Amino acid sequence: MPFAVVVYFLPMKLLVLAQTPPPVHGQSIMVRTLVEGLKTVAPDIEVYHVNPALSRDAADVGRIRPGKFFALLRACFRALSLRWWHGPMWLYYVPAPGKRAALYRDWLAMLWCRPFFSGLILHWHACGLGEWLAARAAAPERGLARLFLGRAALSIVLAPELAADARLLAPRRLRVVANGLDCRPADGGEAAPPDAAVAAGSPPRRILYLGLCSREKGLFVALDALSELNAAPQPSAFPAYRLTVAGEFASGAERAEFFRRLAGSPTLASSVDYAGPSADAQKHALLAAADVFCMPTRYPHEGQPLVLIEAMAHDLPIVATRWRAIPGMLPAACRAWLVSPDTSPRELAAALRAACDGGRAQGRLRAHYEACFSRETHLRALARALREGLKGK
Repeated sequence: MPFAVVVYFLPMKLLVLAQTPPPVHGQSIMVRTLVEGLKTVAPDIEVYHVNPALSRDAADVGRIRPGKFFALLRACFRALSLRWWHGPMWLYYVPAPGKRAALYRDWLAMLWCRPFFSGLILHWHACGLGEWLAARAAAPERGLARLFLGRAALSIVLAPELAADARLLAPRRLRVVANGLDCRPADGGEAAPPDAAVAAGSPPRRILYLGLCSREKGLFVALDALSELNAAPQPSAFPAYRLTVAGEFASGAERAEFFRRLAGSPTLASSVDYAGPSADAQKHALLAAADVFCMPTRYPHEGQPLVLIEAMAHDLPIVATRWRAIPGMLPAACRAWLVSPDTSPRELAAALRAACDGGRAQGRLRAHYEACFSRETHLRALARALREGLKGK
């Protein structure tokens, strides 16, 4: 009597223990992209999500607060409950950069959860842990980091230049998956209205700083560079260059310094606009209205900044630093100017002037975005990394 053999392919189950917005920053946005989008390109991967909601805003990220302990405890209990009810699954986690409080948080999460899952997947969105362990950590901290985070089944990094942290903890397999965003400039809303200078026939060159407003991200050197640009006598009564700053401040002290500098300088006061934290529509409008995107970062935990991806999607000339994975993000022949991480205001001003004079990118940056940093490209690469990295495990 003939018979049939039926083979059932069990789906891969993934428990994502990581924060989604708020607050809005690169890591939380990419976790949300995974949770909401992976099922569209990989129906064979079931995603369960637990949001620890540890940070309230940008200033709270990586800081010690007693409430975070209890929030983490609740999140781990929820993760274990899902594991109990839905069967074996992999634990997906975003490890800390080189910050002691955040690293200790990781140890607690691993202590409570890792033994009960099929294996650990670490997705390295921030960097600097390896440097911190080598230069600042005590010997017991280095040992505990290897105990709780070492020998992961799979480590995912954003770029080859950022793999050192993952390799230090000896993962069984390592894969590179670049970030990716769904960024359609046509949906960005209306461009900013013309100002008085435009009406007078002398439009200023518009420079956009978008992201976390902090010294390490380059906010204050950008202000100094703007002063350099507008120091020379102008043919009109209006400044030749304007800077729009958009984003949350990393601390109250940096916010106070920013507005104190504007109040103390008539040149800056007349040529700097602060747009505040920007939702998607406003952010795309700012990108569409700008002539140049400025990101002179030297942030120690910088990975692969999403704001640069957004600038490329808008085909916007870029001035950035030779820092971490940034040079590798940009195509060889494009409208991008790179300065040193310790750039002087004069060096940055010269790069901004050249970028403004060079004009738009003629579609080259947009094409690079579509080929390398679109949301679909990212999700397909991530699904492939999960399947290949966990194959046979």
